Amino acid sequence: MNNQELAFDEPLSPELVLVFPPELRAQALARLEPPSRPTPRRRAVAAPAPALVEPLAPSLGALLVARVGQLALIFIAVTILVLVMSLVANAMR
Repeated sequence: MNNQELAFDEPLSPELVLVFPPELRAQALARLEPPSRPTPRRRAVAAPAPALVEPLAPSLGALLVARVGQLALIFIAVTILVLVMSLVANAMR
């Protein structure tokens, strides 16, 4: 590919420009438009209504109790599974 092969009206993409030799790459990059980024839409922000009722967000204590409960159930299930497997192993001997 040489300088005569790069037509002025040829549409170029940044991916295509990567395979050009350095001379053509510089020429093509100078012709490319800057990348366009869409502008974010503005959202209308309404004033929050006064909170008359306490929010239902769980407290840290409630989350901690729930997590400890989950871990206890897992521990109990694994313990029962190990005991059952131990009984089966002893019965097979």
